[in-house]
Amino acid sequence: MTEHQDPCPFAVIIPVYNEAEAVGEVIQGVLDATAGIPCEIIAVDDGSTDGSSDVIERFSDRITIIKHLSNHGYGASLKTGIRGTRALNVIFLDSDGQHDPANLPPLIEALKTHEMVFGERAKNAGVPLIRRPGKWILHRVCNFLAVRKIPDINCGLRGGRRRIYMQMLDLLPDGFSFSTTSLMFGMRSRYSTVFVPVIVHPRKGSSTVRIVYDGMKTLLLALRLMMLFDPMRAFGYPAISLMAIGILYQIYIFAKWGAHIEGGAILTLLAGIIIFHFGLLGDQIASLRKEMSSQTSLFWEDHERQDNSS
Repeated sequence: MTEHQDPCPFAVIIPVYNEAEAVGEVIQGVLDATAGIPCEIIAVDDGSTDGSSDVIERFSDRITIIKHLSNHGYGASLKTGIRGTRALNVIFLDSDGQHDPANLPPLIEALKTHEMVFGERAKNAGVPLIRRPGKWILHRVCNFLAVRKIPDINCGLRGGRRRIYMQMLDLLPDGFSFSTTSLMFGMRSRYSTVFVPVIVHPRKGSSTVRIVYDGMKTLLLALRLMMLFDPMRAFGYPAISLMAIGILYQIYIFAKWGAHIEGGAILTLLAGIIIFHFGLLGDQIASLRKEMSSQTSLFWEDHERQDNSS
């Protein structure tokens, strides 16, 4: 038996994929910004092929390095980092140089009083003009689901209690939509959240975002978020509207033509009823997925306790 050690209060997780130009400066900046703060730094190399691995290795004596043999995705790298630490709080920071490591101390300070913290960039900061329409649509969907105005839906600089991220781990995608999905989980679960203004710099190197492909994924993400977090609201409004139109239309037919059943009114009413039941079904499936993800989290927590006690 080994002596039990208290977990580190904070862990900064840096996903790395072909960011050789910036990652060294980013890691050094994180080391400088967290000097004097009990903090674990984890770099997850997601199958880089441009020499990023060699840059990361220079810091192997001061940080933890986890490697993927092939590229798994941005979200998958963050999941690996979450599983690879026992810290009480996790903070995510991109390796492309956009996020200033000097923003870390304010986020760490905010985590002392809040369960989840999110970076808040200046409006449209770091977002190319061609991607803004998709971002606008996604932003409106998130505001609708959260029933509040969200300052920034997908800033990569964010953090929260590790146990919360473990609870949602199976729900989070392996791609860039990890950020938005985790934000919505926190908002919908009523955790204590706060947005902290952060500085954003132009990224170094070329972006891996593909405009058309990722634009379509943004629209699909909006639909996925509605189905995962509030399918009844997504289906309920059109369902009730169709049922109301069908009923009012049939009342109008009765008033004008007497005892006559209008096929269009009945079809509209039935369509509303069917859509409403789709909403009920989606709501039950979403609740079941969240419960299963929470149960998986409990399994991992029990496994970690056994590891710590052995």
